[in-house]
Amino acid sequence: MDYGRNGATPKKPQTINNVNNWRENYRILVSESHSIGSLAVIRSLGRAGYPVIAASPQPDALGFHSRYCKTSLIQPGYDEDDKLSAWLDTLLEDRSIRLIIPSEAFLLAIRPRFTEFRHILPVPQDESLVYGAISKFDLFQASVEGGLVDNLPPFLLIASDGVACSEAELRALGEPLFLKVDAIHARNGGSGAVYKCETAAVALRKLDSLRAGYRKILVQGHVDGIGVGAFLAQWHNQTLAEFMHRRIHEVPHWGGASSFRESWKHAAILEDARARMAHMSWEGVGMWEYRWNPGAGKFHLMEFNSRFWGSLHLALFANVDFPRLLADAIFDHPNPPVTNYPPTRCRLTFPKEVEYIFSRLKDKSLPWSSRLSPIAEFITLGLDPRVHSDLNFPGDRLLYGRMMVRSIRRFLS
Repeated sequence: MDYGRNGATPKKPQTINNVNNWRENYRILVSESHSIGSLAVIRSLGRAGYPVIAASPQPDALGFHSRYCKTSLIQPGYDEDDKLSAWLDTLLEDRSIRLIIPSEAFLLAIRPRFTEFRHILPVPQDESLVYGAISKFDLFQASVEGGLVDNLPPFLLIASDGVACSEAELRALGEPLFLKVDAIHARNGGSGAVYKCETAAVALRKLDSLRAGYRKILVQGHVDGIGVGAFLAQWHNQTLAEFMHRRIHEVPHWGGASSFRESWKHAAILEDARARMAHMSWEGVGMWEYRWNPGAGKFHLMEFNSRFWGSLHLALFANVDFPRLLADAIFDHPNPPVTNYPPTRCRLTFPKEVEYIFSRLKDKSLPWSSRLSPIAEFITLGLDPRVHSDLNFPGDRLLYGRMMVRSIRRFLS
């Protein structure tokens, strides 16, 4: 395979201040260009005038087909350590990359050489801080050590060299239980994952098997609530942007990835996220995920993502342009902070909203009216001009049709 060949040949996009745009001198590499979050990054930076190089191990990555992608490159897989390392060296030398927007997989792959790359990464320079931030276990452990225990769900920290917990201790957290493992704590190259266990007995058996593959495991008990997020960006102790959203639909419908969401504000949750960001001394972007129970007036932290997130298009439609604001600040062209935004709704129509419908249709615990109503809602939302779609982005709308075709083929296969 030719790892350096171009993918789709994009048309020249419309950019901000395209004439004499200082950003033209700063090439930016965007990893994981097959993901919806990275596509939003490509669109943000490319629209602003940055020359964006999209990279992915997948030859038909969605980001390769964006009009805002200047160059698309197929990279070696993250399990091909020597090839990936050589590919990166050649790329940085030949293309004069000034910034890399990493994914978690990218950061894990370059960990042995982090000190060589950290000057072109939009993260803190402290290696232990960067890699601790991609661990759910380490996040909760740091919260305890820093006295930030308010608004945490019931949890246990299980270390493989520590004392095993009992079934009674697990049951006391509240069922169902969620076992969360991190790739950074895997013994033999395992990936991060979340396992839902309906009972403490099931969780105890699962823990026994997970301890063989992971050094540390976070166990969380169930808390009721709606999925909400607080998104922050800062650089050199200066706030760049703040944004919040509330999930309307999740996949599956009882809790999971966001498929339809709206801009939102909640002062107490935002303040909690700010305090945790400050305690971490975090630089760059951060997504704090919570479950909010409006009836009880409570909220609980679920996890922290130290990378650009999957629902980033919602912020872009609300004119909170996180990638551009961060890149501009890194290159010493800071903008006034953006912390206010209009009411905005956005959904990932294909494939996630379709998956949401199927998750309700298949749930036999719901009455038929609740299983069928999302179909009518899907059509109504599609006809509402006020509801945005992630893929139907200004200047780059052809990707909406491309993903619709992909989704239809997948569901029919």
